[in-house]
Amino acid sequence: MSSGLGQAGVNAWYGPATPWVRRVRSYRLNRRGRLVLRRWLRVVLLRVFALCAVAGAVGVLSAGPEERLFVAVVPLACAAFWWRCSLIRIVLRPGEIVRYYVFRHVVIPVGAVRRLHRGAWRGGLVLETHAGEEIDFLWFDGSLWDLLYDFSAVCVDAMWAHVRRPRSQERASASVALIRRFTWTPVGDLLALSAVACLVAGVIAQL
Repeated sequence: MSSGLGQAGVNAWYGPATPWVRRVRSYRLNRRGRLVLRRWLRVVLLRVFALCAVAGAVGVLSAGPEERLFVAVVPLACAAFWWRCSLIRIVLRPGEIVRYYVFRHVVIPVGAVRRLHRGAWRGGLVLETHAGEEIDFLWFDGSLWDLLYDFSAVCVDAMWAHVRRPRSQERASASVALIRRFTWTPVGDLLALSAVACLVAGVIAQL
């Protein structure tokens, strides 16, 4: 863990000290005020699966009778789920760490963070708050990309540095309570609604 990061390093960049990483991190933090961490290989694969499932559903629907509506529900539902899975990410924004899951996201004020550790029985990265709540980051550990670029360590470094930023520069939230909310997604929700519409239309067609 990067608890030994110097103050200058914390203020200037996130992650390993490479010029490319430093440029990207600094640009996004300065211009947008936030840093987004994603497993892009997993994101691309999941979105390809979702698009293939949509193509399969369209093929089924264009093939004929009303009975096909029930068959199209499955690929559309799978496409909606896979698309939602592709939205999993960590967003570091002023005073907060936001952990996006499949259906919801958790807003963690930096003042609530006690430590980052790997003491969970699953062995993955866990954020522990002062109130004793634990937020897991298993999605961001152990991928093939780590063989070329240690992204797991980047996630730890980025979150740890974000927590340690001076309050004068980080506009930390006054509250230390975690906020859990449902995550709306235009694409995923539209696919889910399409699956429901096919199911309802199929039931009506059978009446």
